[in-house]
Amino acid sequence: MTIIEQLIYLDRMTIIEQSKDAVTAPSTTASLQFLTDKTAIAELVFTVARAMDARDWELLAACFAPDPEGDFATGTVRGLAAVLDEYKAFLTPLDVTQHLVGNVVSALDGDSATSHATFQAQHVRTDADGSGRYLLGGDYDDILVRTPSGWRIQKRRVSGLWSAGDPTVFARPLTRA
Repeated sequence: MTIIEQLIYLDRMTIIEQSKDAVTAPSTTASLQFLTDKTAIAELVFTVARAMDARDWELLAACFAPDPEGDFATGTVRGLAAVLDEYKAFLTPLDVTQHLVGNVVSALDGDSATSHATFQAQHVRTDADGSGRYLLGGDYDDILVRTPSGWRIQKRRVSGLWSAGDPTVFARPLTRA
């Protein structure tokens, strides 16, 4: 059995076990679409991190739906321009960042989905008052929509859970006003 066939088999067994009304297993086409969607969502979450680290604002914009919402440490913003402005204001003063994302779990519901991922992000700013390094760990919780161009983030909530290092790395505090 190939790895794809194994994944399809496991997917079928999971769906059958979860559904009290299951009479037949999903088709191979449905299973492949399920796996394709899950992979596309994980890739999207990883792409946001890559775009942030590269300061590639065009790539970052392409990850979001036309009218997204962002719930950040500094507050909630609406609209693509406002979401991008938050990322730019946060990241531009830094010399380098590295966002490591993992544990991506998504749930599909037709043309909408949710995802949860964990992150560790190193932030470096050489002209900061202290050590110039700040490590932040937390969660990304996204609501996604399928568009003609693929999956896009409609709403992102960034939750910092822990930190270590020099908070003067940031040009502005990481607290809500």
